[in-house]
Amino acid sequence: MRDLVLKQRLGTILGPLDELPEDVIAEAAAEIALYEGRKSDAELAALRGPILTRAHARVEGAKGQRPRAEWCTPLGFDDVDIRARRLPYSRFFAVEELELSHKMHDGTATGEMLRAGFLMADAVTVLPYDPIRDRVLVIEQFRVGPYLRADKHPWMVEPIAGRVDPGEEPEATARREVEEESGASVTALHKIAEYYPSSGAISEYVYSYIGIADLPDDITGIAGLESEHEDIASTLLSFDALMQMCDAGQLDVGPLYLSALWLARHKDRLRGA
Repeated sequence: MRDLVLKQRLGTILGPLDELPEDVIAEAAAEIALYEGRKSDAELAALRGPILTRAHARVEGAKGQRPRAEWCTPLGFDDVDIRARRLPYSRFFAVEELELSHKMHDGTATGEMLRAGFLMADAVTVLPYDPIRDRVLVIEQFRVGPYLRADKHPWMVEPIAGRVDPGEEPEATARREVEEESGASVTALHKIAEYYPSSGAISEYVYSYIGIADLPDDITGIAGLESEHEDIASTLLSFDALMQMCDAGQLDVGPLYLSALWLARHKDRLRGA
């Protein structure tokens, strides 16, 4: 009965939830509880997308399926003691503050500490690769992070990327984002890795892929969703040009370096297939 009442309450705030797994709904409810007395139902309704994508990410994280080496520490999620949680900021991203202590490698516990981090959705990156023409498609768009750092060139050269929506598998996200951001389509996806790009303060978890695609000369252009104010220019690069940029430090973002180096290691196999 309590779960039914909770779902009805969330449905009143966030809209229909019938398509979502129960554990995602429970995580969304846990976040909404942190806003009690601070945000109206209308304000919470405006945050439907970010709240649900963050809930989906926490559910995936709790599954414990991330690859781990056998020698890694046995310390885990339950070895952290949370004294207090706060969400002082929440829009597309959220900032969560924690008062916590945790077990240490020698079996003792730390003193109480204050930590803060950005709560973000899981994400994918895809570098489309045409093994026949031996070339890739990269995109370029404005990014606020470099701008906040006063970077003189805040338009970044990147692989295609996007967030994983609630109930969506990463590979489905990858295929959707390639179509939205470039107009191309991928016939196969090869996973490079899944990882935290900046684990010291960001919850984002990334699945990176090489996407096999047909990349003719006329595939490039300007794309993106107008509803998300996207202005994305695509460019074709030969594999050799990509590696020259890699060696010259011109690829701008970590996932593109990772994708380029993985492709260099596996290109012959992909072309042979």
